[in-house]
Amino acid sequence: MLARAFGVVGKAWKRTRHISIQASISPRRCSHMSPQLCHLHSRLAQPENFPEEQNALQNNSGGAPPMLNYIYEQNRSKQPDNGNLENSAVAAVDSIRDAVEGSFDQRFATLKSIGEDRVNDRELELLLKKKPAPICYVWCDPSPWMHISEGIIKTLCVNKMVKSGCKVKIVMADWFARMNPYIGGSLNKMRAIGLYNIEVWKAAGMALDSVELVWLSDEINQHANVYWPLAMDVSRRTTLRRIKGFYGSRHPEVQPFTAADVFYPSLQCATILFQKVDIWLLGKAQHEANLLAREYRKRAGRGNKPIAVSHKILPNLLLRPEEEHRRNKFLAIYMRDIEFDINRKIIHAFCPPKLVEGNPCLEYIKYIILPWYGKFEVVRKIEDGGDKTFLSMEELTADYLSGALQPDDLKLALAKSLNKIMQPIRGHFRSNAEAENTVERIKEYYKPK
Repeated sequence: MLARAFGVVGKAWKRTRHISIQASISPRRCSHMSPQLCHLHSRLAQPENFPEEQNALQNNSGGAPPMLNYIYEQNRSKQPDNGNLENSAVAAVDSIRDAVEGSFDQRFATLKSIGEDRVNDRELELLLKKKPAPICYVWCDPSPWMHISEGIIKTLCVNKMVKSGCKVKIVMADWFARMNPYIGGSLNKMRAIGLYNIEVWKAAGMALDSVELVWLSDEINQHANVYWPLAMDVSRRTTLRRIKGFYGSRHPEVQPFTAADVFYPSLQCATILFQKVDIWLLGKAQHEANLLAREYRKRAGRGNKPIAVSHKILPNLLLRPEEEHRRNKFLAIYMRDIEFDINRKIIHAFCPPKLVEGNPCLEYIKYIILPWYGKFEVVRKIEDGGDKTFLSMEELTADYLSGALQPDDLKLALAKSLNKIMQPIRGHFRSNAEAENTVERIKEYYKPK
């Protein structure tokens, strides 16, 4: 039976349209820079290795600290010494506090803003009227290459939930991270990576004092009699065709399809359902699992129906990401990027003049810069229009569409704002011994070839 099952999946995958893979950057986007951008590109120090270049895994089944809980408690109890870090963290939390005062309409609008158009208004409205303090679980896949969406956008979302009165738990999905071929290893290794992610959130200003952190492996072990029967029932009621749909357009030549990929959707779906939770904050990677969970509830007649809120995942910075190698260093901003990295990536980012739709630079401004600072400042020469501060996305897009704001000026301002956000985070990892230790362990696990 298993042979037949995998045969069906294999044939289905072969019918998928082949996707061409290119590992290089289009030369035309690397040239024709303005003098300002060329100056920015050349004046900085040499970069460290990009996270994408550190994808060679060692066969290391251990090596994580033996007293992870002790280290974690030490991390939480110590405050970083960096003054800029404290100011940034306070500013981030205060901006959320100012926006949410506790009325029903404000709480509803704040929670809905996290998930944009993927939130069912009626479900959320009924929940908030029924439960003033709903239980919210936040999904996190531990990653040594933490994307800025997971570091900054998730911080903003969690702080919004805390200030809206939610009881927030962050679920570190260490058990599933082991199944990732680019990350996998022992649970100790996954927890060491998770501790690094927690340090990033701490440095970014996440309200961790009001958040409970739990490890998924512990939750599954404690509730094994509930979790495993549910996971088996989900898999029993889910067809192989649906499993293929779970992975979308993924091609086996890009990432081989394994037996773990057959089981993963059912396990992820069971994780969403077996917890007693009112709201799940999910990322793009869990969107399909949430759809699968809803389908299963209808078939099985289950009453547990948590509301799923999917936070924004920023688009790739390149023009045609489907044609670029998934490990391309210019695809995204990561939380360990130094100033040189960020400047270089923004310089090469797709940002044609007078184009708003599908412009990744504008997406970064909309979902990171404006929520973080409440404004976007552009510094220009007087002959180019002079300095200007944008307070809304509508104002910014209007200037960009008209040509009053040029791509070079926008990129310079965006790179400057991103580095300003990241600077106290870098300072935290330089000044805090425990935080620095988490980075060193990751470097040991993922040494470049």
